[in-house]
Amino acid sequence: MNRIIIIGNGFDKAHGLATGYRDFIDSYWINVSGHIFNGYKRWLAEQWGSIIDPSPYEDEFVRFEVFRDKQHKTSEPSYPQSDSTPYDEIRGLVAMFNDGTNIRYEGSVRLSFRNKFFEHISGRCSLNNWVDIENEYYGKLKELLAENDAVIRNEKVQALNRDFNAVKKRLETYLAAVAQETQIEPFQSIQEAFDSIIDPNEVAYERQKEILASITRQMKRSEFSVRRLFRLRTYMKKFYSRLKGEPAWHFVLRQLKFDVYQKKYCTPTETLILNFNYTSTAERLYIEKQYEVINIHGQLNNERNPIIFGYGDELDDDYKRIEKLQDNDFLENIKSVRYHETGCYRQLLGFIESEPYQVITMGHSCGNSDRTLLNTLFEHRNCISVKVYYHQREDGTDDYSQLIRNLSRNFNDKAAMRDKVVNKEFCLPLVPTPKKVTQ
Repeated sequence: MNRIIIIGNGFDKAHGLATGYRDFIDSYWINVSGHIFNGYKRWLAEQWGSIIDPSPYEDEFVRFEVFRDKQHKTSEPSYPQSDSTPYDEIRGLVAMFNDGTNIRYEGSVRLSFRNKFFEHISGRCSLNNWVDIENEYYGKLKELLAENDAVIRNEKVQALNRDFNAVKKRLETYLAAVAQETQIEPFQSIQEAFDSIIDPNEVAYERQKEILASITRQMKRSEFSVRRLFRLRTYMKKFYSRLKGEPAWHFVLRQLKFDVYQKKYCTPTETLILNFNYTSTAERLYIEKQYEVINIHGQLNNERNPIIFGYGDELDDDYKRIEKLQDNDFLENIKSVRYHETGCYRQLLGFIESEPYQVITMGHSCGNSDRTLLNTLFEHRNCISVKVYYHQREDGTDDYSQLIRNLSRNFNDKAAMRDKVVNKEFCLPLVPTPKKVTQ
C-alpha cells in the first residue's frame, strides 16, 4: 500500500505563514495606506484634527489622486470603524477627506481602480467573507458567457485575463517575501501524521479483503510466516460462524490493530507528497529523502515549474459551454491546460497506477477550484481510503464537517465516497489546540 499526502494552504497557515488570499489582499491595502495617508491610525486617534496632506499614489492596481478643490466631494461619506478591513478603512478615509465635516482639509481626493478584477476581489473580501480568488475568477469567466457578440466577448475575456495575471504576479511576489521572512517550526502532531501507519479501520470496506490478502502474501515471505498464518487460520475458523454478517477477514484486520507486526505490514510502502502550495514548508520541516514530492501547482520563482494559478473544475456544467465557444482565451487560466507545461501531472498518474493507495489531506479545503484533479485521485480504482486532518479552533470546535461537505463534491460516485472517506472517530486535528487547565 502507498500513501498520497495532499498539502494545502491551511498547512502553511498552521505554521504561521500569512499565505491566505485574504492575507495577500489586506497586506496590499495596508501598504497602499502607508503611502497615501502616512499613518492614518494616528490621525484617527487625534479625532481627525489638523493633518498633513495625503500623497498621490499609483501602481498597476489603483490610482490615488489629490486635488486642491472640492470637486470630488463624496455625497455619502462612510467613516472607518475599528473592525474594518484595510480596504474599508481607506475608502472611509477618502470619504472623510472629501466630506470635510470632521477633517479640516481644503482639497479633495479620489481613489480609482486600474484593475477591475482586483477591485472586485477587494470588495468581496471582508471580515465575515473569506474570498477565494480562483473561484472569483471563474465566476467572472462564466459571466462572460452571457455576451452574445463574439468580438466584444473576446475583448472582455482578454481584459479579465490581463487583470488576473497582474494579480497572480503580485501574489507570487508577496508569497516569496512571506516564505523568506517567516520563521517556522515543526509540530509533533504533523510529524506523527507523516509517520503514521494505514490503520485497517481507515480502509474502504470493499477493499479490506484485498488488503488482507496483500498482508498475508507479505507474511508468507517473512520469517514468522508459519506462526502468523496459523494464527490467522485460527481467527478465521473460531469467529467465522459468530460474526453474523461481518466477514472473518474484517475481524482479522481489526485484530491487526493490536498486533506487534502492524507497523511492519501497515506502513505505506511509498509516500508521495502532493503539494498544492507554492511554498516548500513540508519539504523544509518534515519530508525525508525517500519521499517523492510533486509541486503540482509549481514553485515560487522557478522557471522550470512556474506557478499555476487559475481554475480546475471541468466537471462544472458551464465548463462545456466554455469549451464550445472555440475561444482559447477562455482556457488561458484553466489548470488542466496548464498542467501540460510540466511533467508533474503525468508523474502523479504514474504513482496512482502503481498500486493501492490512501489519500490524506492536510490543510486543503477540497474546494471546486481543484475538483478535476481531486476527482481523479478519489475515484481511481486504486484509492482505498481518504482521510482528512482537520483544523481545530481555540474554542474546541473544528471544520471537519465543512471539509467533508467540500470533499463530497469531488465524488460523482457517492456510494464510493461514503465507503472511502474515513469517519471522524479515526481522524485527528492537524494541530490540536492546547487543553485548558481547570482550576
